[in-house]
Amino acid sequence: MAAQPPKTTGPAGGTPAADTPLRTWIWPVLLVMSAAAVSQGFVRFTLGYVMPDMTRDLLGSYGTAGLLSATNLGGYLVGVVVLASVGHRFESTRLLRTGLALTALGLAVVAAAPSVPVLFVGMGLAGLCSSLVWIPIPSVVGAHVPARHRGLGFGLATAGIGVSIAVTGPAVTLLQRVFGAGQWRPVWALETALAVVVLLLLLFLRPVRAEAAEPSPRLAGRTALPGGGRLLTSYFLYGVSFVLYTTYLVVALRDDLGFSPDDAGLAFALLGVASIVGGAAGGRASDRIGRRPVLAVCIAAAGLLALVVPLGWGEAVLAANLLYGLVMTSVGAVMVAYLGDLLPPARMAAAFGGVTAGLGLAQVVGPPVGGWLADTTGSFAAVFVLACVCGVAGGVVAAFLPGTGAGRRR
Repeated sequence: MAAQPPKTTGPAGGTPAADTPLRTWIWPVLLVMSAAAVSQGFVRFTLGYVMPDMTRDLLGSYGTAGLLSATNLGGYLVGVVVLASVGHRFESTRLLRTGLALTALGLAVVAAAPSVPVLFVGMGLAGLCSSLVWIPIPSVVGAHVPARHRGLGFGLATAGIGVSIAVTGPAVTLLQRVFGAGQWRPVWALETALAVVVLLLLLFLRPVRAEAAEPSPRLAGRTALPGGGRLLTSYFLYGVSFVLYTTYLVVALRDDLGFSPDDAGLAFALLGVASIVGGAAGGRASDRIGRRPVLAVCIAAAGLLALVVPLGWGEAVLAANLLYGLVMTSVGAVMVAYLGDLLPPARMAAAFGGVTAGLGLAQVVGPPVGGWLADTTGSFAAVFVLACVCGVAGGVVAAFLPGTGAGRRR
C-alpha cells in the first residue's frame, strides 16, 4: 500500500494528528463513502423502490415482502453479532474489502433469483456481508480524520448512503423504460456491477491505509460506554421508525396517496439527495452545538415527519422527504461521532457494532410488523403512525444521554 506522510498519525495507536490536512484524509473518506453507498444504500433501500414490482411478479404479498426485507436486515444483524465476537482478529480494511466482494455476490444472486427461496438467500447474504463493510468504517475513518473534524468526516462517509438513494430512483425509471415496466432484475444487476467497480477502486486506486486489528472483547470490555443502555434504546426505537418509513414509503405513496410510480420514485430520490448533505451538515452542527441535542432533535424529527402519510398530506411529501433525508444521515453521523468522543479509537468498531446491533434488531422486527399491519388494515396509515411514535420516543430517550463536551470547545 502507498506510504502515508508521517504527520497523518499521532504518536499513539494511529490517531490522526490535529493538523492533518484535508488533502490527506479526504480521499480515504471518499472511498469509504463509496463502500457505504453499496452496503448501506443499495442493499437496504433498493427493495423499497421495486417492492411493488417484486410483489406482483414473485413475492405475492406485502407480508412476504416484509419478510424479505427482514431477511436482509436479519443477515446484517447476524453479521454484527459475529463481528462483535471475532472481528477483533481481523484488520479493518481487509474486512471492508472482503465484505464488499461478498455483498456484490449477494446482489448478483438477487438479480438472477429464479424463485422466492433463492431470492431470500441472496438478500440474506447481501445483508450479512454488508455488516463487514459498515462496522469497520468508524475505525478506518477515525484513523484518518483529525478529532476536530470528526463529525464532518463521519458525515461525509454516511453521505454515500444518500448518493445511492438519490441515484436508485432515476435508475429504476430509466431501466424500466429500457427493459419494460415492472422489470426489477436489471436494477439489481446494475447495482452488482457498481459494487464491483467500487471494490476495484478500493483495491487499486489510492487504497486506504491498513488499520490495526481490534482489541479482544475481554480487553475492550474494560472500558464501559457511559449511557450505553440509553443509547441502545434510542437507536433501537429510531431503527423501527426508520425502517418502516424507508421500506414502505414508495408503496404507500402509490397505494394510499395515489402517486404514480415515477412520482413516488422521485419523492424517494429527493430523500436521497438531501441525505447526501445531511450527514455532513448534522455532523458539523454537532461539532459546534453538541452531539446530544443534535441527535435527539434529529431522531424525534424523523418520527414526526412520518405523519405525512396517515394525514394524507400528499402536497407536503416532497418537503417531508427532503427534511427526512437531512435528519436520516445526520443521526448516523452524529451517533458515530458521539462514540468517538467517549471512546479511544481501538474501541470504536466494537462499540459501534454493539450499538448497531440494536438498530439491526429493530430493522428485523419492523418490516414484518409493517407488512402485517398493511395487509390487515388495507392501508399503510397504521405503519406510519407506528413509525412516528417510535421516532419521537427515541428522540426523548436520546435527550437524556450523557454529554460529551463536543460543541463547547472553540
